Amino acid sequence: MRILSLALLSVFGALAFAQDSDLFDKAPPAIDEALRTRVDAFYQAHVDGKFRQADQYVAEDSKDTFFAAEKPRYKGCHISKITYSENFAKADVVAACKNEVSFHGERIVATMPAISHWRIDNGQWLLYYLAKTEMQTPFGTMRQGPDRSGPATGVPKDPVAAARSILAQVTVDRTAVSLDQTRTSRQEIHVKNGMPGSIEVSVDKTGVPGLTVTPVKPQLGPGEETAVVVEFNFEDPAILCQDCLVHPGVRPPATVMMHISPTAQQFPIQITFTQPQPAK
Repeated sequence: MRILSLALLSVFGALAFAQDSDLFDKAPPAIDEALRTRVDAFYQAHVDGKFRQADQYVAEDSKDTFFAAEKPRYKGCHISKITYSENFAKADVVAACKNEVSFHGERIVATMPAISHWRIDNGQWLLYYLAKTEMQTPFGTMRQGPDRSGPATGVPKDPVAAARSILAQVTVDRTAVSLDQTRTSRQEIHVKNGMPGSIEVSVDKTGVPGLTVTPVKPQLGPGEETAVVVEFNFEDPAILCQDCLVHPGVRPPATVMMHISPTAQQFPIQITFTQPQPAK
């Protein structure tokens, strides 16, 4: 529940910045360094679980909100992007933070973007919270109007359900494949983008000679789909012992991480190798 609530704000914020990169202006080095130092210290307090230390980086009018908010214990954070405004007196910061998430009934460490808002108060950069009627979305900051009878354009009534809905718009048809280790073989995994904006698909290197995992189309527009090709090339020169592959014994399985941005989703792809039974 806590992770999904965080994911809602994170995904909205990441998409907003991804689609509005022209707003970024290079700040004077002294201002930029001062902000980065305090942002790093704020998130390091979350990594260390020392939330009282994090409080010193929060604006006075936001301390009650910070005190009442859920405080995730991150495994690590680093600044991904800073967007300055109001002549470098305010900034929106996207940090990439590692945290445990549930995936198919298992707990894995995933990197999720976390958005925070900062302003200069009395010469110091301090974190502050948006008004409750404001929410960062893929289309900018939405504000709820005085007419409450119509559909809400601000904070969703059920942020957990909203987070699930957003993340579920990127679908992967499977995350496990099998390849024949005695010959060149391939399998496909299909990724579909159901989001209103574009996404990027990337995959880590396998580290296994002859094994590659490659998206056919790394950039997907709204409604587009691509295949991620998992291929074992038996003729790859990097394989130093081809005879070993056809002799009894199966190669150990491999796990390769597929990344989706800007949602910061990660899908571990399980790859197993098989060896046909010899003909009797």
